[in-house]
Amino acid sequence: MDIKALKKISELDVFSLLVFKIIYETGFANLAAKELGVSAPKISRCLTALRLTFDDELFYRRQQGLKPTALAEHLYQPICEFCESASNIERIVCAGNKTNSSKVLNIAVTPIIINSLALSLGREEVMDKLGKVRLHLWNEYSEEKIHQGDIDLGINFGGACVTELESQVIGISTSTSIAARRNHPIWNSGYIDLEEISNYPFLILEGKGFNDKLDPFEIYCRQSGIEPPSISRVTSVSEWFCHLLTMRSFSFMSTAESKVLGSLDDLRVEKLPAFERQKLVGKCLSPEYNIIERSSPYRRYCENSREIILDSVKYLISL
Repeated sequence: MDIKALKKISELDVFSLLVFKIIYETGFANLAAKELGVSAPKISRCLTALRLTFDDELFYRRQQGLKPTALAEHLYQPICEFCESASNIERIVCAGNKTNSSKVLNIAVTPIIINSLALSLGREEVMDKLGKVRLHLWNEYSEEKIHQGDIDLGINFGGACVTELESQVIGISTSTSIAARRNHPIWNSGYIDLEEISNYPFLILEGKGFNDKLDPFEIYCRQSGIEPPSISRVTSVSEWFCHLLTMRSFSFMSTAESKVLGSLDDLRVEKLPAFERQKLVGKCLSPEYNIIERSSPYRRYCENSREIILDSVKYLISL
């Protein structure tokens, strides 16, 4: 066997072979992109790599679509068998992943819901199915780490910026809570009014893709001609908590997180009245929570695990 040829073939990934199989069966590259859930340029790059590897055009254009060359005709059956073997391996891995295992599932999560998601995924009945889960705070490097395989998937606002990654909208939150020290003056009136609380220092817990550039409360204040005494930003929940206690600030938070942090003795958390929340959100579109991950052939978790995570996030943002 030609060692050089074998080396070139060994450098092909399963995804490229799936591209070959689907183009052969459908005759169209755009159908391959649609079925695999990737962009047309990615399919084009895979096809180029296949042609270079096999030193053959593989498919030529006709009015009816892409037609296979003689070599492609010979390659089709062994490639189908290889893809089926890869699929069998995936099924075996997925079956193992449905029970408790030592494998750690790494998830990057927006700080907006990281604590409540940890509680949800840490329940015994969930861990029996998922195994161990390590949550990482989402930051500017998270997408690249998902792309490289250092992190399995991410939960954040907005779609993926890295073109090789896939995004799926999970949903939007329909409520907001407000947090401050138990003895903070904002609680004195018995009703939270946005104009009234704007007289106090405001704290933002940044969520990339949501309020990392401009928070909804900042927009409200500008539109209302209000200038708060100070606006501070933090990126971690620990910083956020300390700031609330020592700087006499107030902050908005997800209602899911309020279930966790509201139990702390020195902190008071209340759900923002619907009328005030409408004033806060205004005509802005509510940010969408997304799951961000690699394409299906590269995932190290099965569909069952994925659905458990999605269901957990959907429940949290519905609170």
